[in-house]
Amino acid sequence: MKTLINRFSAIAGIVLLLSVMLIPTSCKKDKTCHGKVKVVDTNGAPVSGATVHLAAPSVNGDVVYDNTTDGSGEASFDVKLPAIFDVTATHPMYATTAVGVLRLDEPGKDADVTIKFP
Repeated sequence: MKTLINRFSAIAGIVLLLSVMLIPTSCKKDKTCHGKVKVVDTNGAPVSGATVHLAAPSVNGDVVYDNTTDGSGEASFDVKLPAIFDVTATHPMYATTAVGVLRLDEPGKDADVTIKFP
């Protein structure tokens, strides 16, 4: 009987060890924030070729990302550090700057914003 209990304990220990090793933990989850900025003109039409700049004032603006909008007026960003970003977009055809805010403050979450040239 004692041998049977020892074998059961050993098997239970192995099963427990394997389950801990195979179960994903929060440390392994994707913590990248995915953001999308859509730039439109005054009529709501997408603006392609706009330069989009993200800067995080909460970290003294030191965290910055740049991208260019595609044919649908969108620029995508994959951000490792959650933050709230000031967004600016410029384009040679517009004398002004489009501005907005992109909240990428929840790790693993997606967010988007549409900004308009005045």
